[in-house]
Amino acid sequence: MKLLKSVDKVLARMGSSKATERAYNEPLTAEMIQQIPGEQLGVSEAGGIWAGIQELNGYVFMELIILDTTKIKTFKGVTVTFSGENELKLESDTKEVNSEFSDIFNRWLTQISVEISKKKLNFIKKKKYHQIQLGFKKKTLLYEVK
Repeated sequence: MKLLKSVDKVLARMGSSKATERAYNEPLTAEMIQQIPGEQLGVSEAGGIWAGIQELNGYVFMELIILDTTKIKTFKGVTVTFSGENELKLESDTKEVNSEFSDIFNRWLTQISVEISKKKLNFIKKKKYHQIQLGFKKKTLLYEVK
């Protein structure tokens, strides 16, 4: 059984979607979630999204950490949409986004930086949204606000 699980993990890293589903369907434990820096904004069946704020030379950046079974690799950037009564749409600061596999979580870990104004940051801090959508290429990942 352990050999089959190892084979699935190798196939998943090579890009097999069926092997990914079989190999990484283990639930995240509370101890694992506490290891991720930042405040958790949303959750999904496969992982979640966390955020931290950083200020550099008068510019405010929101650093997003996405933990998911889906690998994100794009040269066109990522769109983050906070949906609620009003909608807030943010574009990633860098166009090249690439996930790295984390053996600790058995999932893909993606870091995205977004430049954000104080007004938009206030929208996020007050949690005036109920869903977060992460769009890249022709895919969309959904996260529910906890």
